[in-house]
Amino acid sequence: MIMGGENQKKNTYILLLAVCIIAVCIFVANKALAKTGDYAEVSVDGETVYELPLSENTELLITGTDGGTNKLIINNGVCYVTEADCPDKLCIKQGKISHNGESIICLPHKLVITIHNSSDTSSNVDAITK
Repeated sequence: MIMGGENQKKNTYILLLAVCIIAVCIFVANKALAKTGDYAEVSVDGETVYELPLSENTELLITGTDGGTNKLIINNGVCYVTEADCPDKLCIKQGKISHNGESIICLPHKLVITIHNSSDTSSNVDAITK
């Protein structure tokens, strides 16, 4: 009979718990240190159709590429979708966004809403190829 199996199991649980704690700490730190955005960029099929400041409360009905619609709300510095006629309604379930780089995406309507910070001087280029 092999001894130490129970000790190995205990060590595995300790390691798993430590990894989970580290992951939660990184998530919380990332949320706490994230910059709040200044405006929401709304694009349909890759073309920017609106740039809406988060400082102004706004209600907007956006028409997607297939004629479908999404209702966008900006209220008290946060942006979210409250209504959509797409089948899965994932854009509504994505919740409220307000930090630089966060997005809400509706694939059926080819709609992307991304939060940006006007003081962000970084380039939007990910890579350059020949």
